[in-house]
Amino acid sequence: MTKQTISTRALLACGAIAGPMYVAVTLIQALTRDGFDLTQHRFTLLTAGELGWIHQLNMVLVGALTVLFAVGVSRMLAGKGRGAVWAPRLIGLLGLAYFAGGLLSADPVAGFPVGTTPELVQTTLQGRVQNATRGISTVFLFASSFAIATWFASQGRRGSAWFFATAIPLVFLALTGVGFILGGNRVGLAFLTTPWIWVTLLAAQLYRLEPETLEVDCKPGPVPPHLAV
Repeated sequence: MTKQTISTRALLACGAIAGPMYVAVTLIQALTRDGFDLTQHRFTLLTAGELGWIHQLNMVLVGALTVLFAVGVSRMLAGKGRGAVWAPRLIGLLGLAYFAGGLLSADPVAGFPVGTTPELVQTTLQGRVQNATRGISTVFLFASSFAIATWFASQGRRGSAWFFATAIPLVFLALTGVGFILGGNRVGLAFLTTPWIWVTLLAAQLYRLEPETLEVDCKPGPVPPHLAV
């Protein structure tokens, strides 16, 4: 196995690690921090308060791992087929959105962190930008799903193309509908896990295909007539 192969597979593995790590650390905080209500509070609120640095670090790490994953995707696709250029770029921007969100803290709300009264609640520029990174990351997630689906289609892998093109939009539309019906943040857990399940499955799929892709690329071409023995 070549050094290039090891490096590419390690980068792709970052995508498989990112999601489970982020979801696990987030849920541990959500279940252990006093005052946090899974049915009412957004997970980004975990960046607020004295212990907010834990979720901030979590976001920075998952963002960095996702950017590294994007580098692996770029190296693997390497201009082969439609979507090969923009898919890794959009995945990288998804990672950067999380990274940027981790550098900021959310504005406290009444009751969280514990001791925050309605009189202490205020909207800050930092809080607005931090909240905006969540919406921006969702846009990049949607765009990434279509770009990578385009690449799979160009490789003749129509099953994967349909899955990666439709899974995220359909799930988010369904969850949005459920959210309107139930109210509050009752589908927050699904919104937390869905993007990272998608990233993890994509990383696993590309990790499995990577040796095959390199093997095809390394096939020798025809020998020029003047070099033939």
